[in-house]
Amino acid sequence: MRGQRGFTLVELLVAALILGVAIIPLLQVIPGTLAPAQVSETDLRLGAAATRKTEEIVGRLRADITSVTSGAEACADLPNCRLQWTIAVELSSATPGVGSLRTIATIACRDTNANSACDAEEAQVRYDTKITSRP
Repeated sequence: MRGQRGFTLVELLVAALILGVAIIPLLQVIPGTLAPAQVSETDLRLGAAATRKTEEIVGRLRADITSVTSGAEACADLPNCRLQWTIAVELSSATPGVGSLRTIATIACRDTNANSACDAEEAQVRYDTKITSRP
């Protein structure tokens, strides 16, 4: 049976060694692909909290344009989360038929240092919107 040649044990070991050396750099890339997914989950949670707060503020302002002022609070369902919102009068007119314009800036952040403020180095999401009153 000399015509049926196969691979020797040495050849198989060399092939396994080459594959092992090639796979090691690929395994080092995998943790790097998981880290952005974790950051994205944080961003999604912060974004959802900021969206809910912005919608609440807009609803209250639609009922009464002067009913909400700037403020801050902790997120109800996310630990170490802080919400801050700023409401500014962009335009206001005494002219009949012209309403006022409010600018709303809502920031949701992961308050990692527990100082009850959204610092620049902390993960945060910001939403800006505008709403007008009806005269």
